[in-house]
Amino acid sequence: MTDGVFGQFEEGIGWNGKVTILFGGRQYGTPLLIQVDEDEGTDVTDAQRKALACFMEKWDTIEPLLLDALIQYYNNEEKYSYGPEDEEEASLWWPDISTYEELVNAVTPETVVIPPETLMDGDRKVYLLFDRTWGGEDLDDNGIGVCLINERISEIGYKDIAF
Repeated sequence: MTDGVFGQFEEGIGWNGKVTILFGGRQYGTPLLIQVDEDEGTDVTDAQRKALACFMEKWDTIEPLLLDALIQYYNNEEKYSYGPEDEEEASLWWPDISTYEELVNAVTPETVVIPPETLMDGDRKVYLLFDRTWGGEDLDDNGIGVCLINERISEIGYKDIAF
């Protein structure tokens, strides 16, 4: 099944498409995942359409706040939280990131996720998932997940927060 806006439906996953976002001055054709609750049907809901439309419409306002929040998250939560104990080796795992340029060289938008649930009072929820270069080889695909509610950052953590 194919939707003109949201792309191809994949059983057990949802709708897969692409959105184009400008992140740190670089344009990305970012995969879009519209999750569905198959018990409720496989259609994209009006709430999901609205969540995506509002997210895309307000991206220019979201992006600078997101860049700042990601720099803060990296430096306050992730940096040196695990990895080698040797200082020299640890410095290779954990680069200094304090500017937008350093951040966009270390993270890449991976997926925009619109979950199936509608929040109370009609709030809109969108997740942004990022790959990152720090912390050694990422065997568990932990990356970064950012939860936005009504286009405001609600939570930042590993990207499994979206699932």
